[in-house]
Amino acid sequence: MTIAIVLGAITLLVAGFVLWPIFQNRKQSDQTKNIDAGAKAGSTRTQTAQAETSSDILDADDEMLRDLAVYRDQLSEIERDIERGVLTPEQASAARIEVQRRILNADQRIKKDVKAHPKPKNGTALRPMAVGLFVLFLIGGIGLYVDLGSPTMPDRPIASRGDEINAIRQAQAMDQDRKEVLNRAVSDLSQKLIENPDNIKGWELLGASLMALGRPAEAQTAFLEAVKLSGRDGDYLAMYAESLIRADNGQINAIARGALNEAAKSDSADPRIQYYLGLADIQDGNYEAAIDRWIALANGAPADAAWLPMVVSRIQDAAAAQGIDIEGRLTVKQAPPMVAGPTEDDVKAAQEMTPEERQEMIASMVNNLAERLKDNPDNPEGWARLIRAYSVIGDREKAQSAYESAHRQFADQPELLSRLNGLASELGLQIVE
Repeated sequence: MTIAIVLGAITLLVAGFVLWPIFQNRKQSDQTKNIDAGAKAGSTRTQTAQAETSSDILDADDEMLRDLAVYRDQLSEIERDIERGVLTPEQASAARIEVQRRILNADQRIKKDVKAHPKPKNGTALRPMAVGLFVLFLIGGIGLYVDLGSPTMPDRPIASRGDEINAIRQAQAMDQDRKEVLNRAVSDLSQKLIENPDNIKGWELLGASLMALGRPAEAQTAFLEAVKLSGRDGDYLAMYAESLIRADNGQINAIARGALNEAAKSDSADPRIQYYLGLADIQDGNYEAAIDRWIALANGAPADAAWLPMVVSRIQDAAAAQGIDIEGRLTVKQAPPMVAGPTEDDVKAAQEMTPEERQEMIASMVNNLAERLKDNPDNPEGWARLIRAYSVIGDREKAQSAYESAHRQFADQPELLSRLNGLASELGLQIVE
């Protein structure tokens, strides 16, 4: 609440600074009017003289304008005299020059008269408008704050947000490290592809790295090379189409649509094909076709697919927007429950352990994670935790082995491979070619 009072006081102070000159000018104007009213009897003659002077000025202006009209008529008359043969060309030229000289002199006199007697400016009418606009903005701002603001919310001193600020800084540092790793990977891959341009996996990883860096226009070249080398494989066509779409701010142009339609006729199961074709249907205004595509895609997806919630949300939003009934059509499989992390009691118990007991407990947890990944290897986050866990406990051999196993598991998913390579580089492991 304190901050609201302070901001309100500052607003009123600024309003005073803005409005004070306006009221001062009005006050001075009123004083002048009073003085004029007091001297009204003695100034009647002066006002009459001023009126006569103004009338004289207007008469002089009218006379000069009439002169200009006469001079222009004389020019026209000269042309007619030439046609009738009254004037020779030499005489007409001399007469024309004389008339033009008179026109220029009249113009100069008019301009001098305008400068000598400028029209008085009256800004008095703008003052109420300025005050009204300022008051309107002030009341509007207060109304918006009352409607959208939270005046009862307690203050949050900077000292109480230390953990939040540190988390943001850590996330920014991790993102910067990730970008540096990806940039190094792009540089290394580019050099290797110059030496060996027929390396299809190299082109795939280069495209995925560029996409992760937010450079889809450059990724198009890499994916197009992979499409050519693979004999137009459906998976690579889907990657190429996605790079085109992201480079065009989500619009599905004719080239991207052609690549997606070609990929749909192949044996590729890449979910991007049907997802982006559904977006193309919506772009054409065919919502029912898009919903049909997406429902078929969602119903046939693995329960733990990372993209599944996004597709389901798209289906629901499109159906709600168009009033399409989808009740009973979505039969999405339930994802297996996630393994819970350590409870508060587990943490307290770990703090009471000896270093040897704590190390044994950590090793047991890591081994359990490794066993779960054997049963469910399609878990990229689990592999990343396992690789990092082995590195933390100092078992670099198992960390390298886990990284290579994950690399084999996700060999057909370049974005995941790029992330795994970045993690391996961060931990100092040997990158798999």
